[in-house]
Amino acid sequence: MSQPNQNAEAKKQDSLDELALLDSSEYFPIRELSLRTGVNSVTLRAWERRYGLLKPKRTDKGHRLYDQGDVQRVEGILRWIQQGVAVSKVRALLEKGATLDSVVPSNEWLEWQGALVKAAEFFQEDKIEQMYQQIFSQYPADIAIRDWLLPSFEQLGRGAPLAFCESVLLSCLMARVSNFKGQKKNVPKVLIAGLASQRSMWCYMAAAILLDKGLSCCVVPNVQHSNDWSSLVEGIQAQSVLVFCENELGNKAEELIHQMQQWQRPVAVIGASFWLAAHDSNMTDLGEVKVYSEALEGVINFMDQTAR
Repeated sequence: MSQPNQNAEAKKQDSLDELALLDSSEYFPIRELSLRTGVNSVTLRAWERRYGLLKPKRTDKGHRLYDQGDVQRVEGILRWIQQGVAVSKVRALLEKGATLDSVVPSNEWLEWQGALVKAAEFFQEDKIEQMYQQIFSQYPADIAIRDWLLPSFEQLGRGAPLAFCESVLLSCLMARVSNFKGQKKNVPKVLIAGLASQRSMWCYMAAAILLDKGLSCCVVPNVQHSNDWSSLVEGIQAQSVLVFCENELGNKAEELIHQMQQWQRPVAVIGASFWLAAHDSNMTDLGEVKVYSEALEGVINFMDQTAR
């Protein structure tokens, strides 16, 4: 058989009958794979195009379709990158059946951190945006934040470079939330709130993580008074609430936790001083209200709580 004929036959085999696929419960579109795995569609397509990590079936019209084997494949990919392995290295590890305890984590994240710190110190807006686009398209948001943003912020310390870096990234994350907004119809809505914009960066980083997991987010970081939170919860009909509490609210911890109990929905409250005050009153875990000291831990636990 000639090469063109071989190519045509291979393409024919890969392109399955449209109606048969749509009627089959075995196959599902990329949005369903995203919901089942918590990896957004942009990242799934990047894994396919750049690294050959996924090989979906194709309908006659070119639509990607997946099955349970792809779900397991994505879960395997996630296990590797959660251990610090660069996504570019994962395919070879999967193909040779390597085990997690046999591989040394990549130093790629250290290189990315150094590049971000340098770009911030030289106030290179375009460079920061470019790195953001590259990393957030290749990795789930929680991993990008854990292994890239947070260590980089810590290295920058305080001062103008950190403020500049956060400002650029905040614009990127706000655009991400806006772009996802129209894609999250009829799914649980999470209210993410803070006080007076002091925690805007964390509000939008939390939203990026939750959006990956299929949750719709309404971010309101500039609330002036904590007593406005109840109006927001009812006004947007939030099914769950994630609140970043500032230091000055520590002396109101008991009052606020009782107020949040009345919302009768999952609530995560994040803030070190607020956690200390709640801990002293034995109120860090009261019904559906959970209080966390560390932000990333709080967001991840809240996500798990909300998903149940």
